[in-house]
Formats: sequence, structure tokens, C-alpha cells
Amino acid sequence: MRKKILAVCDEEASYACSFTAWLERKGHYPFEFIAFTGADKVCSYARQHSVELLLVAEGTMCPEIRKLPVGRLVILDEENGTAPEELPAVSKYQSCERIMQEVTALYGEEVRSEESGASPGRKMHILGVYSPLGRTGKTSYALALGQILAVRYSVLFLNLEAYSGFEDLLSGSFERNLGDLFYCIRQKKGQPAVQLAAMVREAGGMHYVPPVTIPEDVEQVTQEEWQVLFEELRLYSTYQVILLDFGTGVSRASGLLDECSRIYMPVLQDRISAAKLAQYETWLKTAGREDVLEKTKRILLPPVDGEGEMPWPECLTSGRFGDYVRKQVQDGGIF
Repeated sequence: MRKKILAVCDEEASYACSFTAWLERKGHYPFEFIAFTGADKVCSYARQHSVELLLVAEGTMCPEIRKLPVGRLVILDEENGTAPEELPAVSKYQSCERIMQEVTALYGEEVRSEESGASPGRKMHILGVYSPLGRTGKTSYALALGQILAVRYSVLFLNLEAYSGFEDLLSGSFERNLGDLFYCIRQKKGQPAVQLAAMVREAGGMHYVPPVTIPEDVEQVTQEEWQVLFEELRLYSTYQVILLDFGTGVSRASGLLDECSRIYMPVLQDRISAAKLAQYETWLKTAGREDVLEKTKRILLPPVDGEGEMPWPECLTSGRFGDYVRKQVQDGGIF
């Protein structure tokens, strides 16, 4: 099924073309993008084609555009004082990322896609990295694996930890995170794939959604809500690999282990670690979850080196640590 149309109309050709080029480079919005440089051109197109989202510069807005049968019309406010008050508007003079965050919020207020089966034959692999032990290098391994896979595949990394520390590690702050995404799913506010696309970031060639900053935001997510997200991603995204970095306790997210085709479990070799692993495996057997054990691969990781030479998390793909992960991918059996 063809993607929905997001059109940008601005008589300033460089703006319209640059904006749509940025959207195409991002590559994770479930739309096809078209730029128009005049009201007559967009009107002619929209009368013959279905346009889901139309972003129109304030100076280009006219009565003819207002009458077009588009799904959602949003004004790019140029602060000239001529933008219709009754129509939704976002500031034109801000980053493309910020514009799309605001547009996505407006889009989600009223529009909920009822389509299904958009890409029924597309294969999407879900991989998990989990360990009942602490300080095993679990997240470092997950990040390295995601970046190395991203050389060949489209990868989405999701961190499920209550305390990820990503804001400090990436030296930045996130306006929206995984908790906000599940709030939208819970409230049925807009299409989850569109909401996710507005908050996704990039690191080392892979995409990721900023992790939660409040533990309850991930601990309270139900299995049904995760399944809604996975189905949306299968239907409306281009991701080939979803990589889940579990917290040390699976608790309510334990059902996610069933969604994974392969689970990588970093381990340690001391006596205490061995006892904890034995207890974890006993729990799985008692709960009738032997299938989880069968698709779990234990790994003993080398130390991470080279952190001072490259930015984080790119440094995780270098040295012995990166070579270890890269060899696993090259040897096959990842999926």
C-alpha cells in the first residue's frame, strides 16, 4: 500500500525543498513527501490526489488552499499576523525536528489511521539483550550490536531500563521519550508510528527512542501496549530490526522475551553470578518458559576499551569489544 502524502507548500522554494529533503533523509516518517512552490500547484495536485498532511507557509495561504480536501492543514506561521486563528499553526522559523514534533502532536489530536495490512509481508526481527546480573556490559553490548547491524539493516534501539543515564551519556536532554510514546498509545492519540518518528534520534547509524526518565513510565507498560507498537512498526515503518535492551528485572515486560527471535545474555563467571543465573533458569522452567531458554545465548564479554578516543556510543564498536560483537554478526545466526 502506498504511503500517505505529506506536502509542504511555500513560495520560498529553497525552504520547501530543504524541508522535504530533510524529511527524506530522516527516513522514518511513514509518509511520502512532496514540495510545492505555489498555491496553484498544490491546489491542482490536491484536487486529484489524497493529501494527508499539508503544511502551508503563512504568506502562501489563500482561500483556494483552505477549501482543499486534505486530511490535516497546518500553517507555517511567519509571524506576519495574517495566519487564520482558527487553523492550527506552528512557527516556521525553528528546526525541522521541532516543527515535526509540533505537527505530529496536532496530527495526533484528531487523526487515527484505521488502515491495516499496509506491509503484511515485510519481515521485522526483534532481538533482545537481557541478563539477570548487573554490570555485565549488557547495554554496551546492545548499543554495539545495534550500530554494527545498522551498517546493513534499518535498526531501532529501545532501552527498557528504569535508569538508563542516556541524558548524561549523550550530553543532552530529551523533550519526549518512550514514556510519552506509550502515553499516546494508551490514549489512542494519533498513529504510533508517526508519534515515534517525531521523537526518534540517531546514534552510530541506528535510530533510538530516548529512554524514560521516570521508572514507572516503562514498568507500567502492558504486553498489549507493546504488541500495538510492534504491529504499528511492522505495518508503517521501514525498520528491519528492533533491538530491546531490557532492564535487570523483567517483571511486567517478561512477555517481551517471547517476542524476541534471539536473546543475548551477558554473564559473569564468579560463584554469585552462577547462583543467580541458576535461579533465573529454574524460574523459567517452573513457569513453563523453556522456549525462552532455547533461544537465549550466553555471552562472556571482553572489557570495553577505547572510550577516550571516540565519542559514545560509537566507541563501543572499536577495539576488542567491537571486534567480538562484529564477529558474532559475521558468523551469522543473529536472527
